[in-house]
Amino acid sequence: MNRSGWLAFTFTLVLGGLLPGVGAARPAYDLAPVQAAMRALVADYRLDGASLRLAREGGQVVMLETFGSYRGDERVAIASASKWLSALVLGRLVERGTLAWDSRVGDYFPEAAPAMRPITLAQLFSHTAGMDVDDAPCLSVRQTTLQACAAQILAIPLVYAPGTGFAYGGNSMQVAGAMAERATGEDWDTLFLAEVVQPLGLTGTDWSTSSLLPGYVPTPNPRIAGGARATRDDYARVVDMVLATGRHGEARYLREDTIAAMAIDRAAGLPVYYAPDGGIGYGYGIGQWVEAKDAAGHTLRVSSPGAFGFTPWVDWRQGSNGVLLVRGNGSAMRDDLTAIEQLALQQLDFRRSTQSVPKPETGGSRPEGSSGIAPARRGPSMAVPADRVEARTTRRSDRRPGARPRATRSPGQDAARLDAGRPAL
Repeated sequence: MNRSGWLAFTFTLVLGGLLPGVGAARPAYDLAPVQAAMRALVADYRLDGASLRLAREGGQVVMLETFGSYRGDERVAIASASKWLSALVLGRLVERGTLAWDSRVGDYFPEAAPAMRPITLAQLFSHTAGMDVDDAPCLSVRQTTLQACAAQILAIPLVYAPGTGFAYGGNSMQVAGAMAERATGEDWDTLFLAEVVQPLGLTGTDWSTSSLLPGYVPTPNPRIAGGARATRDDYARVVDMVLATGRHGEARYLREDTIAAMAIDRAAGLPVYYAPDGGIGYGYGIGQWVEAKDAAGHTLRVSSPGAFGFTPWVDWRQGSNGVLLVRGNGSAMRDDLTAIEQLALQQLDFRRSTQSVPKPETGGSRPEGSSGIAPARRGPSMAVPADRVEARTTRRSDRRPGARPRATRSPGQDAARLDAGRPAL
């Protein structure tokens, strides 16, 4: 049996109650199948190692294990998982009033072409800005600056009207990062240290993705959508905060309405012009995929997987999260990584209470498209049948975000240009 078949078979056994102890008296969490799947992942893909942390509400860590030669303190390039980190910087600036989700490119780049000026910050960070998905050459140039790179991107003609479609790529997020610099007068490294590293207590995360140097290594042109490196435990602090709807320990890091606004599916109802293979059928918020929603369209689970396999997720319905750290070919591993996530979710699911993202607070700034967020409350009234919530993520034909991008549908005569692009994850 091949690797994908083995993991799918294991997951089927768990769902069917055929593994020993399922359906009978057993420990609160039977994570042996997850451990076996992780060992198989490392062996089948000949990886140096992997690491997995699973936790529930209140920071209750239920699994913290390494596999292969990994020790648990590895610092790896996380590719598109960087998007979630960048979104936190923006969320903090929005709360402070320095920016708003409806801030426009023209407010900070008056020299931009007229077609670019109405694009909002929310559109820039939800792949709905209309920008070309071909990576601008400057994204890979470390010797330039974020401002110079953004100027280069803003000189590229739009492919479709902002807000009228979804096309996954990194160009628009580079512009959003440059907007944050102009709004604050600080460079991105300074902002990231002040808004993410220091308040969350991160010790191994920066934007020098290819560096082997220790400590925080600054870069003048960070790749906002995919250039961070991090450790498992650093990212665990992020997903714990998101699961707690903005609380970090005893402190409030982000307001609940900010977490809610960032989890809104801003791609809902829009034509998909370009997406990763696994992104079809999923929504997208601010720097994060919307993996699952309830029958009313309320967000229940979000994630931000990367091209090298790094996979973090938060599930408010179950009250759990996970960080799977691995470094390899994410496209090749994506089905198996998805199976492991689903297996972990199944094993941690008590079916005793649920939680959804809270509704934005009354009187606060309500971003575009902010309807459809469920109030934060617990109990059976929020429960959604598993087959309705999970159907989209357990079908083999509907793979997770993080796989190799492909064109799905393109707007008219620009189809060839979209199909040629391959944005980095």
